[in-house]
Amino acid sequence: MKWIAKILLWIIGVAIPVVIAACYGMPYKFSKTGKVVDAETKAGIDGIQVTCVQGGQDEDVAFTYSGDFTLWYDIPCDTLQIKDVDGAQNGEYQDREIEFCESCDTLSIELLKKG
Repeated sequence: MKWIAKILLWIIGVAIPVVIAACYGMPYKFSKTGKVVDAETKAGIDGIQVTCVQGGQDEDVAFTYSGDFTLWYDIPCDTLQIKDVDGAQNGEYQDREIEFCESCDTLSIELLKKG
C-alpha cells in the first residue's frame, strides 16, 4: 500500500510539473512595458532608446514608438538609461538614468526638453 502512495506522490511532485513545462515551455525572457512622455505636454515621444543596464553593462535595448516600449530581459536590470537617439526629429530631450522597478506593472518616464 505504501508503494502506491509513493507512486502517487512522484506523479504529483515530478511528472505533472514536467508535463506542464513541456506543454507551455519555460520562460527565458521577461518583459517590461512602459511609456516615455514629454514632461510638460505628457505626449508620447518617438525615437527614444531605453537600455537595461546590468552590472555596468548594456544588456538589452528597446526603442519607443509613440512613446510606448517593451523591453525584453533575462535578468532584472540595475538601472534603465533613457536616451534621445533621433536628434531633433521628434524634439531634443535630456538623457536620463532611473532605477529599474521589477515590481511595477508598467513604467512611466518623463523627459525634459534640452535647452
